[in-house]
Amino acid sequence: MSVFDKYFKGWHFRDSSPSLSTGDELSVFIAESNSNREGHAYIGDTHLIVEGAGPETVEKRVKVRVTEFDETSATGRGEFVEVVGESSYTG
Repeated sequence: MSVFDKYFKGWHFRDSSPSLSTGDELSVFIAESNSNREGHAYIGDTHLIVEGAGPETVEKRVKVRVTEFDETSATGRGEFVEVVGESSYTG
């Protein structure tokens, strides 16, 4: 194994459109909510509509369970599980 191989072992490039599967649980920030029932989260170029994430969850880190995902359009739906953190934005 060369020094180059050792240095870069385990490195990989991150995709701006992650592949998600039904049942995946992930932590995301809710960017906006336009109703009392759903919020919107963006992960790179991926857009998730999160059911159950109302205005009180905007700018908070929440746990979401993916309920459907279309890899072609990088869009999906998920369900709110719980708030897991606050935003560091103090603006």
